[in-house]
Amino acid sequence: MQNYLNSRKILTYDDVVKFPGGNSIEPLVDLRKYDHSIVDKYIKHDMLSYTGDVMYVRDSLAKKLASINANLKPMGYHLNVAYGYRHPDIQKEYFIKRRDAIRLQFPTYSDDELDRYTHNFVAVPDIAGHPAGAAVDVTIVTAEGNELDMGTGIAEYHDPNKIKTFAIGLTTDQVRNRTLLHDLMIDEGFAPFYGEWWHFSYGDREWAAFYNKKALFSAIDFRG
Repeated sequence: MQNYLNSRKILTYDDVVKFPGGNSIEPLVDLRKYDHSIVDKYIKHDMLSYTGDVMYVRDSLAKKLASINANLKPMGYHLNVAYGYRHPDIQKEYFIKRRDAIRLQFPTYSDDELDRYTHNFVAVPDIAGHPAGAAVDVTIVTAEGNELDMGTGIAEYHDPNKIKTFAIGLTTDQVRNRTLLHDLMIDEGFAPFYGEWWHFSYGDREWAAFYNKKALFSAIDFRG
């Protein structure tokens, strides 16, 4: 099986489900454990009742994010992580809500077809990276806290084509900024999800599918 880095393929449910989850018991930690200058700001507050105002990821991800942030500092930039660990219950809520909306659009779809199509927007809970503490939604900000122009904000779904990493019609600056983020994350071993420029994972089933490796992590019921 191929490595998808050069093909720039947007992985589907069928690509990912072939790879079983991992059994690592590596702990979840504050994603700023190794570098408190990383900006962590939730887009939504759905995790407050589970983990308070701390954003968690697996320990190895926290180390990798610190390394990436160190590479950005000489440029006057910082990582801004908008989402890390997501409780499985929250993932299910997201998935069901989007699935129900899609069912209204495509009433003739079978359950399997609905699951596969919905996965393009919200990952099927069983294979999602966020509930494993293995995925982050991330962008880059200036020292003043201003986000670099990526063409869209994180989770701005009103133009599904523009959120793709290699979308057509981006400005030169937007392409440069997305490329900077992409290359820094890849250099630390993250797998990109090319359907959303901001989503990267390490050790989950999508990462396993992208690099043709064994997954390290599975979903975890964690409360901080």
